[in-house]
Amino acid sequence: MLKTNTGSKHRQALDQLFYDVMEEKVSCAIKKGESVINTFDVDVRENDNGFVVEAELPGFTIENITIVYENSYLSIIAEKRGLEHDEEYDFIRRERRFGIFRRNFLVQDVDSDHIKATLKNGVLKIELPKASHTMF
Repeated sequence: MLKTNTGSKHRQALDQLFYDVMEEKVSCAIKKGESVINTFDVDVRENDNGFVVEAELPGFTIENITIVYENSYLSIIAEKRGLEHDEEYDFIRRERRFGIFRRNFLVQDVDSDHIKATLKNGVLKIELPKASHTMF
């Protein structure tokens, strides 16, 4: 049985925390009028076989979602276009967000050739199997 190095897990958690904090600072720093980097809620789970990322993306279609795994980072980019402004009405309240939504995660040791993604009922599920390590 191959055991995971706990130092590595702590390092990964710290790297993710740093990345999340920096991403939040950057998104706050570039708020300019109506221009904001949008995010969405995500759960990330791990077991012996791999990782599962579930992202809440209601109102999106699979054609509007891009998933990139590169250099141990998983990026989920989704775009939702706004409705054409109806000249007949003025907004009293506008809470729905449109534009580009993005999240990035450090996910190491992934078999990138076998990543699977599905979108069902507004939840994007990405399965990232762990790369197998053979010892001689």
